[in-house]
Amino acid sequence: MSFLPKKISRVFLDGRVEERTAFFLNERRLLIKVNGNPWASIVCSDGNLVDLVAGCLLSFGVIEKKDQIVSIEICPQKIAASVVLSKEVDCFSSLQKQESCCPKNKFLEMDDERIPLKKIAKSGFEEKWIFALAKKFAEDGDLHRKTSGTHRCILARNGEAVFEAEDIGRHTAMDKVLGWMLLNDIPASQASIFTSGRVPLDMVEKVVRAGVGVLITKSVPTSQSVQFAKEHGLKLFFRAWPDSYEKV
Repeated sequence: MSFLPKKISRVFLDGRVEERTAFFLNERRLLIKVNGNPWASIVCSDGNLVDLVAGCLLSFGVIEKKDQIVSIEICPQKIAASVVLSKEVDCFSSLQKQESCCPKNKFLEMDDERIPLKKIAKSGFEEKWIFALAKKFAEDGDLHRKTSGTHRCILARNGEAVFEAEDIGRHTAMDKVLGWMLLNDIPASQASIFTSGRVPLDMVEKVVRAGVGVLITKSVPTSQSVQFAKEHGLKLFFRAWPDSYEKV
């Protein structure tokens, strides 16, 4: 289950105490094995775990096509994922690489094996679509509405929302929509992503590596993210609300 109820006390300035039930997110550590070897250890929320694994493989540069995945299986306890790829992946004995601001997410150091980044081709994205997506985003997600504890991503195709995912982390929510895009044959050239969180450099790298040409956030990017996006042809919009957005 994605969340659990717990009894809490709410204390007010005037001394009043209100007893009520609140919902708290479940988090889990998912060990991902690729071709039988440990590859990643990720803290995440329940739900869309196959999409999460596929998205991690895509955004980290292990694969670039759906047909490179033979199978992804999640164990019944949802603590391990077994991936079979049609290509060999060099795996090392220690999980070292950490993503920014994520709770101890670790990946194998595989920089020499990663698929090189490519500059994104121009897409037919129309900026007027941002307002409709921001309005959709403002409706809030089911888990966030209950727990106030998730990040959320919306995947759009030609400006129309087709999928959304929530997770305890920004990176993992992003990987869930990228994985769904890959597994459901959505062309990256037609895709855009709306995210709830701040956008550090490694988030932009994920999107560029997946080939998606448009990233929108209700929050803000870093200076390095803006520069990286420009260099690689990514359209980056921020502080995107139903009535306004910003861009560089």
